[in-house]
Amino acid sequence: MDGSLASFAASVAGIDDSRHLWRAARAFLRARGVVRMSYHHQSVVTPESAVVVAEGFPKDWVRHYVEHELSLADPITALAAKRSQPFFWSDVDMLTTLTGTEAAFLCELETAELGDGLAMQVYGPNMRSAYVGLGFGPGLRPDLAPAGVFELKAAVQIAHLRFCEITEHRTALERDLSPREEEILGWIARGKSNGVIASILGLSRHTVDTLVRRLFDKLGVADRTTAVIRGLGAGVIDLSGPARVARMGDMP
Repeated sequence: MDGSLASFAASVAGIDDSRHLWRAARAFLRARGVVRMSYHHQSVVTPESAVVVAEGFPKDWVRHYVEHELSLADPITALAAKRSQPFFWSDVDMLTTLTGTEAAFLCELETAELGDGLAMQVYGPNMRSAYVGLGFGPGLRPDLAPAGVFELKAAVQIAHLRFCEITEHRTALERDLSPREEEILGWIARGKSNGVIASILGLSRHTVDTLVRRLFDKLGVADRTTAVIRGLGAGVIDLSGPARVARMGDMP
């Protein structure tokens, strides 16, 4: 692959696994200076609900985002859903009128020193929209020409469409997981630890540890983030029920 957008599109067209799709997109974006990536896949039934897969963000920030449900106060994702053009995170206060809660969120975001990034919305069939955040890390705001911004947007749109294609039908994986394992995967997608899951479900920590190991074996994964990606790709994670609404996935 020569690194061009056309080459990326050609390679993505031949990918049939959501994990490999994520890796291909990550490689393309990293070659263009992107060091943080988040993908918020929204439910058609409940658009305010989303499974979020993120990489490159500090774990402390992700934990804080999850525990305090900051997705409900995040003006960046909300604005991206209303705009056709990408915008920098640092510009959100100039592009929309913020509520007090949203302004407070931006103060927390600045304190976290995550640097600047691009926010954009991607679209798929049957209203399968998603938010994509591309972070460039601490330092100066990248000097991206309009063509460079458009290339990034085109790449993530291509990846999202391919994701929609390969997850259109649920795979045999759904039949392989027990209802309890699917339930636990849903809580993992919400960012809950094994101890918290045990408390929620009224199980012992040992039982949850065992079920998570069995779940990982069935999914063929070794970490929680990849489990969420695989489960989302297989259609196993149900976004319509409140018990499985994911605010932010674990970071690798």
